[in-house]
Amino acid sequence: MFYSCETNKTKAEQKNTEFYYPRISSFENDSILTKIELDSVKNYGELMKIADGIACDGKIPVLKFNYKKSDFNLIVFKMCSESNIIAGYSGKNVISIEKNSIIINDQIEKPLDSLKIVLRNHILNTEKQSNYSQNIDKALIFYFQDSLFGKEQIKRQLIKIVTEFNELNRKNGDSLPLKIKLNDYPYIRIEMPIPPPIEE
Repeated sequence: MFYSCETNKTKAEQKNTEFYYPRISSFENDSILTKIELDSVKNYGELMKIADGIACDGKIPVLKFNYKKSDFNLIVFKMCSESNIIAGYSGKNVISIEKNSIIINDQIEKPLDSLKIVLRNHILNTEKQSNYSQNIDKALIFYFQDSLFGKEQIKRQLIKIVTEFNELNRKNGDSLPLKIKLNDYPYIRIEMPIPPPIEE
């Protein structure tokens, strides 16, 4: 009996820490959530195919992965490919992550290593910078990679995102949401028309 108790105690001590995004309250109605184990997919193309199937079934995909004794549960927003609904997002409310870059409000591009500062500006924006979201609950990350982008590369990037976000969240009373949308296509830059010459 003593050995059994010690074993159970050890198991309890080894239990991983759980993290939930956008917020833990988003997981209250788990009947509409369907988990995707990131380790079970090969690449971004397969991840998108699975997530699309879930979305087209009227469910919400939850991407699950682990790192250093922590389990991460990330609700990822994904529109069903068969849907005719077109969702509109204000450019300032969105930052896009592609390859190893962050695209901000169409005009600014930064390396992924700048994520700590970018997340702080994008989610909190205490200085009310015009290139970033003006509303915490509307701040959104678009995520896109090439279809052959491997699961290990995806995992490294997501770990970086949640790690930087968790640090920011801890400093703000664990009150911030982390919202990520999986994109089917790369970022499309808005080509501004060249103004006609001024006639004198």
